Amino acid sequence: MSHKMAFILAVVYFAALAGILFWPSPVDRPIDGALMQLIEWLHNHGVPKWFIGYRKIEFAANILLFVPFGIVVALRLPRRLWWLVVLIAAASSTAVELAQGIFLPARVPALSDVVANTSGAFIGAVLVLSVWSLHRCRVLKNTQRIQPKA
Repeated sequence: MSHKMAFILAVVYFAALAGILFWPSPVDRPIDGALMQLIEWLHNHGVPKWFIGYRKIEFAANILLFVPFGIVVALRLPRRLWWLVVLIAAASSTAVELAQGIFLPARVPALSDVVANTSGAFIGAVLVLSVWSLHRCRVLKNTQRIQPKA
């Protein structure tokens, strides 16, 4: 993927993320009735209530929403500073939750959102670290294979 394409994808992601985070009402409001019906259907068909529920789905969605955040930020940082992704995500998410509480009366700020968002960014950073590590292992294997043995 070209740098230009990666940049465009990052801009589109962050624009969409800002739209979701600063939408005046909860973005799941249009589908919350259908989602509740689906959850009820699952419960009625044997899925335990402790296993799936509205809050768990919302928490998982927030994690998934911030995985790309962690990927993009990790790719922009030097490898040795990858852990800053967690701090940046936590600070950004906390700022967003505070802004929602102050400026968006229909939104409900929640510590669980900060935890989920930060977790998602951490997962994204770990994915980047994993790819870097796999790439490094391949490069080292190829280098060892090419070098003649003494």
